Amino acid sequence: MNRASYAVASFVVALVVGTSALAMWAAGVDPRSPLVAATELTLPGSRFHPVFGSAATELQALRVTAPAADFYTLQATDLASVVAKDVSILRYRFADFPRTLELSLVFRTGEAPDDVQSISLPRPDGREMTFDLSRIPSWRGSITELGFAQFPTAQLVPPSAGFQPFVLERAQLESISWRGRLATLFDSWRERRPWQLISISAVGPAETGDHSPHGPRLPLVLAIAVGALLAFAFLLLRLRGAALRVLAFAAAAVAWLICDLSWQRDLTYKRNADADVWGAIPIAKRQDHVADERLKELALHLQATLSSEPDTRRVLVSAPTPHDVLRLIYHAAPLNMGVLAGADAQHAPPGTIVVRYSDDQPSIRNGRLQFGGISLPGRTIEQQADFGIYAITAESQ
Repeated sequence: MNRASYAVASFVVALVVGTSALAMWAAGVDPRSPLVAATELTLPGSRFHPVFGSAATELQALRVTAPAADFYTLQATDLASVVAKDVSILRYRFADFPRTLELSLVFRTGEAPDDVQSISLPRPDGREMTFDLSRIPSWRGSITELGFAQFPTAQLVPPSAGFQPFVLERAQLESISWRGRLATLFDSWRERRPWQLISISAVGPAETGDHSPHGPRLPLVLAIAVGALLAFAFLLLRLRGAALRVLAFAAAAVAWLICDLSWQRDLTYKRNADADVWGAIPIAKRQDHVADERLKELALHLQATLSSEPDTRRVLVSAPTPHDVLRLIYHAAPLNMGVLAGADAQHAPPGTIVVRYSDDQPSIRNGRLQFGGISLPGRTIEQQADFGIYAITAESQ
């Protein structure tokens, strides 16, 4: 073997070893773990029973046919105190799972039987999906109950329109292995999500609102792979100058093409999810077809209730999340609305309207409007379980 052939052979070997090491690093593979799982616990869909919603057994599967009154569905099964660390890889398969639903894993442990833990899972796409539970801090101790929960995608789907029947085919818990960890990495790369009210182009979990633990993202792994390729070419093939620049351009182009195809696939999924939600609705009526149906209903009711008030009347809103506050203000436009904050409310003039949504504060007690340690004279205009309208009054009233 001459020197050139030896250099090429060394380059190929280094490339294979480097690619394998990179994949093992990205997947978190422990070289001491077995290639395939040593322990497996298979749970056919027929073993699960509906906790919320309706379902029927079909051979070895479970067909979920209808949601509960709050559009939430849950299927669960009891386990004989399975040790969490012994079965940290979850495999699951659903058929006909709609793009308008989110999927979560729920479980109880023997150490905290009254607490239900919940983990967001990659949405099924008709193939078996894999998730590494060892990354989840709450997956500890003995698991006594396991289940899957589904609910309409937040901020995208009207709850009443999110559900479509689907089939839970099977789930499997298995011990950590090379195959399980690598499958988890590749499934995280092909996971698809609909539009969210956050940055749609960011790569990292902090920017996308995705706080579920997972391996490095595909663009990062490809960037490391390109860097390693160029380093091997420089050191082993002795590429310099124009030849190295051509290789760098070609490698970067291929990496970008792979990323672009992945992004295009994700964009296609988003468009299909949008079509599932909006496709059958005429464009002129889409503005009335909103995900937060309850908020819009309350906003229209608020407009009607305050129709006799002057346009300058200040309306302050209290809700559990900034999203709820902003959406209620949006739906109730053009009312003169703002956020209920302590400093502003303390100096609000008599006649100021205070609106409560899905929260236990503010409240009226003995003719006083109370919230966050602040007490102001007030009266109730309207009171519902999840909604209240109050007015700040003068001290003499």
